Amino acid sequence: MPGPRGVPRTDIIALLREGHSDREIGRRLRTNPKRVGRIRAELDLPQYQPTQVLTLEQAWTAQTEQLDDGHMRWTGYHREGTCPVLKHRGIDYTARRVAFLIAHGREPQGRVLPGCGWQPCVAPEHVEDQPMRARLNTQVAAIFGGAA
Repeated sequence: MPGPRGVPRTDIIALLREGHSDREIGRRLRTNPKRVGRIRAELDLPQYQPTQVLTLEQAWTAQTEQLDDGHMRWTGYHREGTCPVLKHRGIDYTARRVAFLIAHGREPQGRVLPGCGWQPCVAPEHVEDQPMRARLNTQVAAIFGGAA
């Protein structure tokens, strides 16, 4: 039977049984969360228990795929179809930036790019920031000659 705003009670009960909060159900179904709470109480269902929030590294790991050749592929969202991005706690991070933080324990300087030569790679051991690339260019110039 539909409620005050036409939301069937069965729809609310289904979401309650899936484990959603009163607030989330109210938002999804555009109904009052207090109504959802009353239905929860009538059915003697337990109060909502939030799930554990993932750390940035856990969220990043959940969207990567380790490849046999040592590279790592990003399976999550790609901004503009090419830039691997992780949204965590309302903030956008590039996947390579997080990989750099994991590998080096510091914020990168400048753009973070794969140093392995495979453009899609997000393996922490393969990413480099601007100072690392500059240092490598200087070393190559010192060994083989030419301008750095």
